[in-house]
Amino acid sequence: MANFGALCADCKCKTVGGNMKRGIIFILCFAVFVTPCFAAEGEESLEATQITEPDTAVVAESTTEPVTEMTEPVQETQATEQPSVEKEEIKIPEKQEAESIDNSQPRLMVVSYEIEDGFISPEETKKLTVTLKNMHPTKTVSNIKLSITEDTDEIRPTEMGTKYVSSINAGAYYSWIVELKAVHTATVGEHKLNFSCDYEDSNGSSYGGNDLIRLEVRQPAELSFDGVKLPVKVVQEETVTLNINLMNTGKTPLYNCKVDFDIEGLDAGGSSFVGVIEAQQNSTASANLLVSSDKTGEVKGTVTITYEDTFGNGYTLTHDVKTVIEKKVIKAQKEEKEEKKNPLWWLFLSGGLLVGGGLGFGIPFAINSKKQREEDEKRL
Repeated sequence: MANFGALCADCKCKTVGGNMKRGIIFILCFAVFVTPCFAAEGEESLEATQITEPDTAVVAESTTEPVTEMTEPVQETQATEQPSVEKEEIKIPEKQEAESIDNSQPRLMVVSYEIEDGFISPEETKKLTVTLKNMHPTKTVSNIKLSITEDTDEIRPTEMGTKYVSSINAGAYYSWIVELKAVHTATVGEHKLNFSCDYEDSNGSSYGGNDLIRLEVRQPAELSFDGVKLPVKVVQEETVTLNINLMNTGKTPLYNCKVDFDIEGLDAGGSSFVGVIEAQQNSTASANLLVSSDKTGEVKGTVTITYEDTFGNGYTLTHDVKTVIEKKVIKAQKEEKEEKKNPLWWLFLSGGLLVGGGLGFGIPFAINSKKQREEDEKRL
């Protein structure tokens, strides 16, 4: 019995131990397989809660606040001015009609002008071309009056100085050619001409515009010269002096006047600078031309005169020259040539001496003989 009891007790312990093992295994299986499912459902429910709560707040905000904002203006409109609704209904068509009318102002502007040769001189008549443009893209201007004047009255239109133009289309150009004359006392320099235009649009509204036109009055630069002439013949290695007389025949000074020489076989050693020549005054340009020793025969070249006017405009005058270069002859060779030309020179010299000696002896002898005869006659 004792052994049986011990065996039973041992079996009970084993049974209890097996049950505990089964319980632990069951708990582990439950934790591994069932617990994640509950966790996933919890996360989904939590996300659903987080999503639904902001939506509810947004809905609440969007439904409550605008209602409050909209109710106040409606109440004010209904409480304050009920007739204003009729006024607004009347004004809306008027505003739409006003927007359909183009009230923009068309502009007629000078886009360019040009005078013949770029300037005008006293007592001179030239044509001025003024080009206008209608700057508006859609409107035509009409009933146009153009006019041009000058404050000092030194530049005058040869006629009335006005022009009528019936119309200029939108974006189109028009050129007015007016003839101007400068009086003989016109001041040299820039002159300002006043250009004006008056015109109307298609609705009969009147407009006007003014522009300045700048013109230069210049005195013509006039220069004459003389003395540009070389000797007919020159000799090698000689120096030829050339004096050129420059005369300013205009009414304004001439500046930077100089003379350049380009002659074959003759070297001037540079330009002959004169400088300023006042109106109605003269000046002389001098040059010493050295004849080359390597050139003979006829040579040609040019003499160039350059100068500027008051406005810096340059002018050029040229003159053609020519001469003949002869070979230089040495003195001994020259004497030898002369001897060859007169080989009997000594005969003429001897004859001259004999004749002179005979005359010198014969004349005193004849005079003395005559005196002796006269004395002999007196004695008798």
